[in-house]
Amino acid sequence: MTANKDQSKDSSQLLKEILNELTFRNPNILSALVVSDDGLNVASGIPHDEDDVIALTASDLVDMATDFSKRFDQGNLARIVLEGEKRTTIVVNAGTRTILAVLIPAEAKVGLVALSMRKAADQIASMFG
Repeated sequence: MTANKDQSKDSSQLLKEILNELTFRNPNILSALVVSDDGLNVASGIPHDEDDVIALTASDLVDMATDFSKRFDQGNLARIVLEGEKRTTIVVNAGTRTILAVLIPAEAKVGLVALSMRKAADQIASMFG
């Protein structure tokens, strides 16, 4: 049992390091989360009061977008960008059962953040498959 506890601690620490690097490289990020496909907040980069709600909503958003993508033969879902008046949310797959969700101010450059997110998502995917 100790080995599993150590392994999960190592995974948790590694996720924190990935999110810390992402937020360090992108100071406009307001919140960054690793979310399981069932809507659980696995790790937070910059803790936000509503992290659990954001995690559940991001998971639901991916489910809806995946269904939409399949229905209209768009291929695999690459990312979701939800632009609002005040904030933009970007969600990308980070493995088969994990997603990465980031909140940024509406005026932030989506392309730069999305590029950094892809690198972080690939690192997360290598951890969880």
